[in-house]
Amino acid sequence: MTPAAWLAPLLAAAAPAAAPAEAPALAAWHGNWAGEGMAFGRPATATLEIGPAPDGATRLAYRLTVGGAPAYGAEGLYRLDAKGRVAGSWTDSTGRTRPVAGAVAADLWWTHWGSADIEIGRSTYALEAGGVLRVRDSVLQADGGWRLFAELSYRRTD
Repeated sequence: MTPAAWLAPLLAAAAPAAAPAEAPALAAWHGNWAGEGMAFGRPATATLEIGPAPDGATRLAYRLTVGGAPAYGAEGLYRLDAKGRVAGSWTDSTGRTRPVAGAVAADLWWTHWGSADIEIGRSTYALEAGGVLRVRDSVLQADGGWRLFAELSYRRTD
């Protein structure tokens, strides 16, 4: 047996194991964003401030203007686990706090929010070509379908 032949198995055994897959993160969405589109059937603009919060969470501050008048504001706090699952809460300008659950996969972050006693909704945050963040918000209808009530396209302002 040549020295290389008996050394190869030893070196292979000593090689580091493949690194585990990196946990998904919301960092790709972090930043300040300004958007425009439609909300509640009317022209709308909005801002998103997305960034780190304590304990590794992500904070999202949202301000919506519909028809030129301030219409809604909210703050979300999201925690992401190693499998890309999202859990958190959404507190809005009406004083309601809703639980949030969802996931992150590649360039899509989606959440379901609310509860059956008030309403259940979903929001999707899709990072698209050209640096666009497209956000779609829908509410669950009695027939099981989803009604889109807002769709805005955002661009980074920072």
